Amino acid sequence: MKKIGILLIHGLWEHKGRHDINASWFKNLNIEPFLVDLPGHGKNADVFGHIEHWEEVENSIVEAYKLMESYDVKIVFGISFGGQVALHCVLKNIIDPDFLILSAPSLGDNYPQFIKTLSKSISKLFPKLRIPSSANKKNLSTDVEVVKDYFNDPLVFRSISAKFGNETIESQKFVNENISNLKTPTLYLHGDKDSIVPISSGDELSRLANVKFITVFNSKHEILNQDTRPFVLSEIHQWLVKEKII
Repeated sequence: MKKIGILLIHGLWEHKGRHDINASWFKNLNIEPFLVDLPGHGKNADVFGHIEHWEEVENSIVEAYKLMESYDVKIVFGISFGGQVALHCVLKNIIDPDFLILSAPSLGDNYPQFIKTLSKSISKLFPKLRIPSSANKKNLSTDVEVVKDYFNDPLVFRSISAKFGNETIESQKFVNENISNLKTPTLYLHGDKDSIVPISSGDELSRLANVKFITVFNSKHEILNQDTRPFVLSEIHQWLVKEKII
């Protein structure tokens, strides 16, 4: 029996614990889940939302990916910012998974362009200046309880440093400039009412021949944390079967 592993990479401002429910779902399919807290995230973070260099992010993924070293099939599931991180690492040949699953990867965002333009200068002059989160109680999820739990979670934070922000922008730019080089078989899902990461930001990704793209209708950003969850899990299951992963 083949060994299948999946690395789940969480989004910005949150932590791996919010995806235990998704890890359990894959476990029930005999896919061994692995979770990672990105630098500046989770209970072991020195400072929430701050890194000195993007290499910290890359190194954390390399170490987490090693946990699947002995597995026959390796899947990486990137959620929001985690999707951007996954694509960055694949496109830079840092990791080489057999399959990718992406939920609203942050190939775009809702920050004003002038802030992004100034980010490089700001990050050099004031690297620890805090930039507020773009997630709020109206744009995260359609589920009121999910939103309540998110904003009451002590490991969810509400801002990142200018340094982290600029490193993220540079990574986003790299991914968008190189997205046509993606060859990994990929399932990409995105909510049509997502205002945190506009669905239009993934247009080029969605058109790639190796990408199965699914629009999740009437959905905000967190497609797995609202009433669209059954539909999304059904689509993921069908894709896993179609690709002969399970």
